[in-house]
Amino acid sequence: MNWLAKAFNLPKLLGMRHAGQPIDFGRLLKRTRFDYRKEIGDGLDSSVVTAPIQWIQRAVPEARLTVQRRKRDGSVDEVADHKMLALIARPNKYYGDIALWSGTLFSYLFDGNGYWLKMRNGLGRPAELWYVPHWTMEPRWPEDGSEFISHYRYTPGNGMQYDVAFEDVVHFRHGIDPRNPRKGISPIGGALREIFMDLESSNFVASLLRNMGVPGVVISPKGGVMPTPEDVAATKAWFGQAFGGDRRGSAMVMGAPTEVSQFGFNPQQMNMSEARDIAEERICAELGIPAAVVGFGSGLQQTKVGATMAELIKLAWQNGVLPVLRVMADELDRSLLPDFGTTDGLTTKYDTSEVSALQDDLDKLTTRMNTAIAGGWAEVADGREALGLDVDDSHRIYLRNAMMMEVPAGAPARVIDITPEAAKALENKARATPRARRRVMVFIRALDAQVEPLSKSMERRLKGFFAALAKDAAKIAKPILDAEAPEPKDGPAGETKSDTLLVERILDGLGIAAHRTTFQKVYEAHYVDVARKVSEAAGLTGIDASLPDPVARAVAGAGGRRAGLIDLGDQTREALFDAIAVSRSEGEGIAQMVSRIAAQVESGPWASPESRARTIARTETKYAQNVSTLARAKAANVVQFVVFDGRLGPGRSDADCIARDGTIVSAEEAEAMAADEHPNGTLSFAPYFGED
Repeated sequence: MNWLAKAFNLPKLLGMRHAGQPIDFGRLLKRTRFDYRKEIGDGLDSSVVTAPIQWIQRAVPEARLTVQRRKRDGSVDEVADHKMLALIARPNKYYGDIALWSGTLFSYLFDGNGYWLKMRNGLGRPAELWYVPHWTMEPRWPEDGSEFISHYRYTPGNGMQYDVAFEDVVHFRHGIDPRNPRKGISPIGGALREIFMDLESSNFVASLLRNMGVPGVVISPKGGVMPTPEDVAATKAWFGQAFGGDRRGSAMVMGAPTEVSQFGFNPQQMNMSEARDIAEERICAELGIPAAVVGFGSGLQQTKVGATMAELIKLAWQNGVLPVLRVMADELDRSLLPDFGTTDGLTTKYDTSEVSALQDDLDKLTTRMNTAIAGGWAEVADGREALGLDVDDSHRIYLRNAMMMEVPAGAPARVIDITPEAAKALENKARATPRARRRVMVFIRALDAQVEPLSKSMERRLKGFFAALAKDAAKIAKPILDAEAPEPKDGPAGETKSDTLLVERILDGLGIAAHRTTFQKVYEAHYVDVARKVSEAAGLTGIDASLPDPVARAVAGAGGRRAGLIDLGDQTREALFDAIAVSRSEGEGIAQMVSRIAAQVESGPWASPESRARTIARTETKYAQNVSTLARAKAANVVQFVVFDGRLGPGRSDADCIARDGTIVSAEEAEAMAADEHPNGTLSFAPYFGED
């Protein structure tokens, strides 16, 4: 219960209450008594409306609707045979998906609301989809506002009305209309006057051309003579017969004093282009489409300078089409995708990779990818994929200078003198000659190149693990908190006896031991992956590049022991205490507390889940490399190793690290160094075969 409600003895809120009726500001536009909306009607007779909408209707089919599944490791697969896609492609036996989307887009872009009706089969699954015009469908709700939308009222015509269940309608909304939050707001509703102005301009010019476009004449007698009606009719008929059609330009001779004067408009006087340009510009601006792309004269005049047509078409996609596609995909996720089974990890998305307007010039793309790969922040595989070339695991590498190492932003310089103990230990240490060091530098460079992709791989695994742990914690905590109904406490947040019991109940239900086993498997799998890569690099030194089973088991065991150093139980317990204490101090309800528990458990002692996964991944990858190097070399009977350390240089590396760089140590000494290495260290080892 909310603490304010308790303090002031307020009734418990049963649920959200919505406006019973839409707010009616009147259909008339401000500062006018003329109903422009009624005069415009459905907009189908207005070229200034249909032209930009038809451009979008023609453009949208270039993008491909897909259903994608996101895996726990962060990768994404396309579900090409999803049943929702098959239904949309063949919505009913009378028309296909292009016609379905065409009608939907018109309603959405003109009215702000597009509707589909679902016709279900005997199993309750949608078997047909039908577009219905926006003026035939209206959302309905209880008068007391207890439900946002209870059903839809479908009025197909001929006085028929049907109430359609909320679940049987897909309602594409353009935002939310503040006057009626159940509906979307028209994208072009603010330009009704401009639409009417264009219609009237068109009608005015058409009327002039039909009636008076060819200048007419006025024939009137002089001298005050008043002709009879019969004379007027006879003169009109005679004039039309004598000077109409092919007789235009013939000489005219009148038998009495007569005045003949021209009456009408010339073509210059009928020029309405400025007024019509305004309408074109406003409608296109509302839809996010440059007028020149549609072919409107106002846009073509401006395109003579500035952006090229290709750039304008790309702008039309970015500002006009892509936002519409995102709305459509989002609504399908919400209203149609769940009808076809579980949606865990599934999302609807438009693939625009084949849209010509969004493709960069090949030369520009090649130059950009070359720069990215040479700079070391894109894989060779990224460049090959961008250019449509085949990719395999051998391309999953970065090209980086071996001496370029990552240093956290804002990290203080670590400048310390070498300790007496370290100086004494190094006093009699043998050092590898420059020649011996150069001989194994290819191995060290290979290790450096492996760090980033291997760290990213473990980071994805850890993110998936921590997300699953947080989800399970929230799932377990919800019924326990509902049963306990913990009340917010006055005073500072802190751990209490009841909190301890509550946390322990959640931990018991969570089964932290099972999660610890899963966590250990994440470590072991990553350590084996690292060992394989290290073995491949070892082949550069003359050691067999294969990974013997005993070495793999030893490295996996080292990973399992390292996983045990992270006390998952204590970290989860502290996260639960912190989340409950903060939630209570903020006076939050059960739902907010559960959400805070999930976020805190996922982040653990770190500021965010991303920081947690990234820090652990980098530290463990480097340690796994050292363990794998030592284990693989020892299996090949290598007994000494060259130390590579302190490679960030003075001011960025410890003096101890710099001092031991280049020394030759035994396998036991190397193992001790690896165990004591600090996070973000640069310590590496290479097998030492002697100076010869």
